Amino acid sequence: MSRIFVLVDWTLRPDREDDAPPTTHRFRCLALHDDDTECGAESEPVTDPVRAQEWPFEHLREHPEHTGFAEIVERPWVMWRGFRA
Repeated sequence: MSRIFVLVDWTLRPDREDDAPPTTHRFRCLALHDDDTECGAESEPVTDPVRAQEWPFEHLREHPEHTGFAEIVERPWVMWRGFRA
């Protein structure tokens, strides 16, 4: 039994095609409650990073002690198959 191996060069890159999902931004609250559990409240994902930054201020108004946040960026990537190596 013989085997043939084909080596393929793969490239990972951001997906910028017209039909690619949009890059989205959202924030998650990192503040801890008294029992050391994370608040974990999150904003809705939006495509405008400046608009995403509005949510931490809204959350802070409701919870003045919650001052730590994480930004979550979801950017589509795609694998491109190249030629035989």
